[in-house]
Parts: sequence; C-alpha cells; structure tokens
Amino acid sequence: MKYRSVMMILNYNDMKVTEKLARSVIDYECPDRVIIVDNCSPDGSYDRLRDAFKKSEADVIKTSENGGYAKGNNFGIRYAIEHYDPEYIFVANPDIAVSEKTLANMLKMMDKEPDYAVMAPLVRQGYNVWKLPGFAGMIESLFLVWFNLDKRRIKKKLIASGRPLADAGVVEGSFFVIRTEDYLKAGGFDERTFLYAEEIILAKRLKDAGKKVGVLPDERYDHMHSASIKKEYASSKCRAFPNFYKSFRIYNKYYLHTNAVQDMIFYICYGLAYFERFIYDRYHRVPLKRRG
Repeated sequence: MKYRSVMMILNYNDMKVTEKLARSVIDYECPDRVIIVDNCSPDGSYDRLRDAFKKSEADVIKTSENGGYAKGNNFGIRYAIEHYDPEYIFVANPDIAVSEKTLANMLKMMDKEPDYAVMAPLVRQGYNVWKLPGFAGMIESLFLVWFNLDKRRIKKKLIASGRPLADAGVVEGSFFVIRTEDYLKAGGFDERTFLYAEEIILAKRLKDAGKKVGVLPDERYDHMHSASIKKEYASSKCRAFPNFYKSFRIYNKYYLHTNAVQDMIFYICYGLAYFERFIYDRYHRVPLKRRG
C-alpha cells in the first residue's frame, strides 16, 4: 500500500511528550500514518508507547541502540518506506506542535514545487532557518550570540518578504517534510554524527543532488526546545557542546574538505566558543535576584 504521507517521531526518554504529539496528529487527514521510533530509551518508553498505541493508527518500533538523531531517523524512515511507501515523510521531534492546516499546506506546496526536497514552516519560538554554511559559516555556528543574531535577521527578512515559499539553506531538524525520492537520492542522514549538524549535512547532500530546501514564511509550528536533550545534559550549553565539535568536524572534513590550517582555526574558535558557553552557564545558574 502506498501512502501519501507519514509522520516519523523520534523518541528518547520523552514518552509523555511523544504520546501527546502522536495523539494530536493521529486523527488529522494527513499524515496517513504515525510512526514512533524509540531510540533505545532506558526509561521504559518503548513498552509504554507500544501499549498506548496498540489499537490506533500508529506504529511503535525500537532501535537496537541509541545511535543518535541521524541513525534513529534513518531507521524510522527506512521502516516507513518498506511498509508504507510514502511520497512524503514528516520528520518531527516529540516536543513540537503543528496544526492540520499547516501539514496540509506543506504537502500542497511540495506537490506544486518539485524542485524542493525539503520544506518547513517557521518556528514561533526562536529560529529554525539559516544559510548553508561554508567554512566561515561553520565558525559562526559555534558562537551563540553571533549565530543567533544572524538567524534572527533571516527570520525577520522571511516574515517581511510576503512570499508563500522562500529558499532556505538549512531548516532545523526539529520539524520538516521531505520527499521520499529525494531522501533516497541523498542517502538520508549521515550516521557518523550523533547529535547536531545532521540537518546541515542533509541540506548539503540535497544541494549536491540539485535539490532545494524551502521555508513557508506564512506557516508556523511550536517547538518546546529539545526536552530530551535538556534531560540528558541538564540544560548546560557546555555539556552538549562537544557533540557540536564532533559533528561539525565531520561536515568540515567530508563535505567542505578543509585543510590543516582551517582545522586548526576551527579548533581555536571551538575553544573560544566553549568559553562563551561556560560564561552563559555560569550566568544562568546565578539566581535572578542576584543579577540586579
């Protein structure tokens, strides 16, 4: 049976949040099927979710190990293709919320614009669109203030554009739709990454295949910002940051083909950016009454 669309939700230690999202979309006209992938959670998520959705329009499956975002999503998408052969796949973090109207409009635009492999709405909280980075862009991505100011500028420009569809270099991995044919041509997510840069590498693979990434400035979704990551890293910018370095080095080496001098510059900048996050963490641990 060939489905028009499925939604793939990757869960890790977020069973209540995952169940809430799945139940919110399960009766929508689209997607046709919801697939929950438990990324080998140690908190009993798989059994709880499997029991919760025994008699509903959702499949609950489990990976053999927690190989990270890329590996977990590839596992779920391959399952979806094997069992339902969907034309489109919504990829969603558990901690998002999206309306039926937005999902339908995303598919309509994908039908209308075959040059685009990926599309996403704008997120209400924060920023989910940025330029596909070269080496200078990767340096920028390390620094909280610099990178977020640039993403803020891009979001404001998109909102002011009045366009129903605009080109985007990269859309955040928290929520988007991808054309199955293009996912297969691009080879999916790079499983050498564990956390971070997955959407950057996917966008680069799609661009190299002659496909575009788009954003719908008139559509919105909510993102409650990485509940499972916050649990894992206790909301510390420093604790999660080594994963940036590992994943960004993969992008630099295999996709930008950086040289030894560039790698040294990147390492130095990583150290400076780590210090920026250390200061950020220290500041945010100070009680509000002591901040003046």
